[in-house]
Amino acid sequence: MEVGEFNGKFENAVNTILIMKERKIFDNYITKIAFPYFKNFAFHSVINFEFPLTILTGKNGSGKSSALHALYGSPKGTIISDYWFSSQLDPIEDFGDVQERHCFFYEYVDKGEKHSVLYQKMNHKNRSSMEYWETSRPRAKYRMATSKTRSNPIDKNLVYIDFRKELSAFDKFFYFGSIDHLRSSSKQDYLRLQSAKLKNLIDSGDIYEIHGCIQNENVIQLTESEIKAVALILQEDYVDIKLINHKFFQGWGTSVIWSKNGFSYSEAHAGSGEIAIVTLVHRILNSPPRSLILLDEPEVSLHPGAQKLLLLFLLEQIKVNKHQIVLSTHSPAFAEKMPKEAIKRFIRNPKSSKIDILDECFPSEAFRYLGLSSKYDNAKIHVEDHLAEKILNAVIKNNSDRFDNFSIFFTPGGASYIKQNYIQHYANEQTGNSFVIFDGDQKVNDICIDFDTLPAKLLDDKDYLKDQIKNFTNQDIDFVKDGGEGKKRDDQVVKAQKRYIEFYKNCVRFLPKLTPEEIIWDDDYVSDMILLQNRNLLGEVMEEEDYKNKISKLSEIMTGNDNSASINIMQDMLIKKWIDKNDDSQQAIKDILIEFMNIMNNQEVVLK
Repeated sequence: MEVGEFNGKFENAVNTILIMKERKIFDNYITKIAFPYFKNFAFHSVINFEFPLTILTGKNGSGKSSALHALYGSPKGTIISDYWFSSQLDPIEDFGDVQERHCFFYEYVDKGEKHSVLYQKMNHKNRSSMEYWETSRPRAKYRMATSKTRSNPIDKNLVYIDFRKELSAFDKFFYFGSIDHLRSSSKQDYLRLQSAKLKNLIDSGDIYEIHGCIQNENVIQLTESEIKAVALILQEDYVDIKLINHKFFQGWGTSVIWSKNGFSYSEAHAGSGEIAIVTLVHRILNSPPRSLILLDEPEVSLHPGAQKLLLLFLLEQIKVNKHQIVLSTHSPAFAEKMPKEAIKRFIRNPKSSKIDILDECFPSEAFRYLGLSSKYDNAKIHVEDHLAEKILNAVIKNNSDRFDNFSIFFTPGGASYIKQNYIQHYANEQTGNSFVIFDGDQKVNDICIDFDTLPAKLLDDKDYLKDQIKNFTNQDIDFVKDGGEGKKRDDQVVKAQKRYIEFYKNCVRFLPKLTPEEIIWDDDYVSDMILLQNRNLLGEVMEEEDYKNKISKLSEIMTGNDNSASINIMQDMLIKKWIDKNDDSQQAIKDILIEFMNIMNNQEVVLK
């Protein structure tokens, strides 16, 4: 599948699912799972399922599989202790410091009604099992909406596949089996002997028994739609695929037989990725609508192209059958271009040693935390002066878990030079990761031009576009064109003007106050400093209207100098106080950075 075709189908699938979610088409759907006290998660951790395909990312040992196991134990008829159980080596102990037992709860919607289900690990004196979990009525201390009654667990078909453990019958024996007590001299001889028997059964369709014990199940012939799905994901021309579960290679296992290009082969000559995809496609396409599908590391043995096509397959199945899918992964292929609401990042907190869950995570954050390089690493924000650079760096440092993809820099020449030269350069590059933040006093007029509604006669009018650009930049911007005397290439100018306008509209923002000095200035903090030093000079500083002069005078009072080094010290002190205060202007800057991350991560999804 070509890149353009994939991108089109991917965007269509995501947009369609967003619309379906907005219209509340997903029913019998888990909306949230919370971990008040669970394993090594931070107390009261929460995962919201805003998008029906949820991606859990994080380093090894960060708790992704633990979250999947809790979801596994959520539907009616399942229990978490199938995967998480106590032993002498790994005992499950209550939280001694807060005297709480392990628990989790989830919320779901069924036929428009909201339900909450709380599971607690119990120490039941009349039960021999150490892994006894029971439901309980909602409890306020767990931050649940209280109720006198307990809801029944969600009644939902469950599919759980751990791809690290998906081995074929051949691989199980060849890599982990033993020829002890067998007549064969080698594993190869044993496999040759048993494969002949297995082929006869596949050809005949018989069920074989030894001493009344069944040795195989019926052969499963994959349907045309299943074969087509496998072929699309793996980009192979399969014409036939068969599955059979059997005990011919010591213990139950699955064998797969493929046919393509005039020849057939079994899993002995196939890649493990082929086997995993056949298993996944068959199970998902045979699951009833609205199933809960849990996939643990589906990228195992799949190249990045196949991973992307698998993601597209999962999205299409959500569209058609309204499934809810949750997968854990280390692969960027599953996170790239997905809505931030779909990505959850698991990270160990170095201070508490507990696992924090970031409930909304941009793909760029997932890439960076996993130690993967990408285009996001080069994201840059151009500002017009050194203080703006320091302010933005302080915000980023204080929110490093979210914004450390950005590098901030300024260049001599000020705002006018940036508008004339750098913005043209960024607009022509179209990298999607270059941004500009001006001081607030540079905001003149909003951009009113909309190319989709602009009359045709104005759309290619360079003089009209030049006036529009001057309206929001407050200066004439010159655009270079090819051609000598008598050769007009106004089309080049118009194209550059349009790119300039689009870049300015999307990637240029303004600090929340007129100057950076005004942002960090704090009357109360400064008054306290001056009163300790020389109260007689307080009025002189406060009456000054220009915030740059205010800081200069403050520097002279506090240090005896108003040189650049002393002013830098005062700026740093004010910035630190401003960061601690976390006022509206700081939130406004964080909102700008979030906007830029939306653009950089292709998150500008519009419901149509």
